[in-house]
Amino acid sequence: MSANSPNQGVLVGKMGRPFGVRGFGRVMILSDNPDRFFDDLGETFLLSAPSRFSGKHRRLVLEATEIKGESLLVKWKGIDSPENLREISGWEILWEGPDEWIPEDPEAQKISDLIGMHVYDAVTGTEVGRVIGFYERSGQDLLAIGAKGREILCPFVEPLVPRIDRDRREVYVQWGVVGT
Repeated sequence: MSANSPNQGVLVGKMGRPFGVRGFGRVMILSDNPDRFFDDLGETFLLSAPSRFSGKHRRLVLEATEIKGESLLVKWKGIDSPENLREISGWEILWEGPDEWIPEDPEAQKISDLIGMHVYDAVTGTEVGRVIGFYERSGQDLLAIGAKGREILCPFVEPLVPRIDRDRREVYVQWGVVGT
């Protein structure tokens, strides 16, 4: 896998709106390691535009991180105003460095690895969509499934996601429960 490809790396967050006038922006954390934003100051991250701007990406150096209330704020080197930050608002933040996540259970799935996999109804075997993202929540992680032009959220639990085939890049869900 090439480090130059915008589709590589570990999805760690999504840029939000600007905060203040010094170039800080809010981040929606999409990582099980939120400390990465504090531990990796001075490191380069890949920011990738949403699919509607396909192929557009930028590498930026993390300059500063702050917590304001419930919000994580980041400052990228060279992004010094709210206007500059608006250009990358909504972009995914990818970490291209080593990923030290090692599951204790060999059957464990890293939820970010499922993005792009085909989704099938576990009962009928019919393809119903693709995994387009995920939401890590304190109570329950959710898979975001793109199906018929909509985003369907599926709790990432074994009864609703009974099978994942990594080799074939397939996720099986109880579509009769989730897709209704």
